Amino acid sequence: MNNINGNKEYTNFVNQIMGLRRFGKKKGVEVSKELLDALDHPENKMKIIHVAGTNGKGSVCSYVANCLIRMGFKVGLFTSPHLVDFNERIQVGYGDTFTRISHDDVLLLGQEILKANIESEITMFDVCLAMALLFFEKEKCDYVVLETGLGGKYDSTTAISCTPIASVITSIGLDHTKILGETIEEIAENKAGIIKPNSKVILSSCISPRALNVIEDRCRKTGIRESDVLYVKNGDYTKYYSLNKLVGYQKTNAKTAICTLRSIIQSDKDSFIVNYMNFCKSKEEHCGSDCSKCVTEDKMCEISLDEWVDVNINLGISHTMWQGRLEHVSKRVVLDGAHNVEAFKALYDVLSDDYRDYNIHIIVGVLEDKDYMKELLLLKPIAKTYMTATIDDTRAKSGEELKKELTINGCNASYIGSEEEVARFINNLVKKDSEKSSVELYNDLYVVCGSLYFVGNVKRYIWQLQQE
Repeated sequence: MNNINGNKEYTNFVNQIMGLRRFGKKKGVEVSKELLDALDHPENKMKIIHVAGTNGKGSVCSYVANCLIRMGFKVGLFTSPHLVDFNERIQVGYGDTFTRISHDDVLLLGQEILKANIESEITMFDVCLAMALLFFEKEKCDYVVLETGLGGKYDSTTAISCTPIASVITSIGLDHTKILGETIEEIAENKAGIIKPNSKVILSSCISPRALNVIEDRCRKTGIRESDVLYVKNGDYTKYYSLNKLVGYQKTNAKTAICTLRSIIQSDKDSFIVNYMNFCKSKEEHCGSDCSKCVTEDKMCEISLDEWVDVNINLGISHTMWQGRLEHVSKRVVLDGAHNVEAFKALYDVLSDDYRDYNIHIIVGVLEDKDYMKELLLLKPIAKTYMTATIDDTRAKSGEELKKELTINGCNASYIGSEEEVARFINNLVKKDSEKSSVELYNDLYVVCGSLYFVGNVKRYIWQLQQE
């Protein structure tokens, strides 16, 4: 809906959904199972890639989905949270682009879900998941890439009744410990709950031995064969030039996606052969029989199935843009959703390796229920300054108080203000960065981090400023 009244209706409905409880009296998997039962399990005909992990799962989902659409598949992508607009959570890709669920469909499907006759109290995430699956069924998606919300064993996404073609675990770290467990082993057991019999299991190279032991035990108990457990660290990635353009954890996540894609191709090879043959036929008709062999982005002729797969994986990874994860809004301004210790360690690695010649300024807003000081002090060795802000959230830590705490810990800190004031500051930096005379920013890098909510709100305000 593009008219004002329609937008108001959509906004009000999204606020209604987001206003539902985050956690119900029952576990998410129980509520969503009841809800999907009532909706006749729209996921049953789908080939699902199920992705869990403390960090990196959204990026892995995006890499996998972007590669699959370039191989001719229609792909549903379900991720969370959204940064600016609710419909970011539910997208369908085909060809080389993704389209978000329309505002009309959010209203139509959302109202259908809220009318479902179930006994349990529906939470916000249950509605999002059911809406995504109904939309993917309507769009007749070939594959669905499904990101867990929180954990795995009790997560709403685990209520799907079909066996995923691939179950992927990206990382295990100490986050949400009050819900998932206080040790690496407990959290690993929870994340490994997505693993179902007869599924291929893909394990990232950054999972610690302690966590791997727990996940491997889950695989044995579930009846997964050793040959169906794939370790990203054992793969050969030398032919994927697209990795050379990535830094830090981006490269790790992309390798996890490549390993996942290789597993999917092995399990569903006939589908890939059909799409490859359709590609060959369309190219032959377009180019004629005299076309010489070439492998380029817009003209790929006379290549083998394996070459076709590898070219499209490289293209998919190269063209993946994931909001709020090392996202450059200009040459000198980066948005990163780092919001737990492991994510801050990964951010430190990237900044210290790839931006070591810059004066690094950390613009940060945090939630009070996080171990924020431990996270922020990880960046102290490379941070020239900290600039604090207050997130517009009831759980927010006051930016003024955060500045005082950072100063006590020996950091050069100042208070910048609200999220809107941060956006104005960044918008001015972006304008300066685009000017040829912007010598003053030459050695400066500004990194916005601390919370996905903070990054998302700042992005929204930046967009609004750019519309003025």
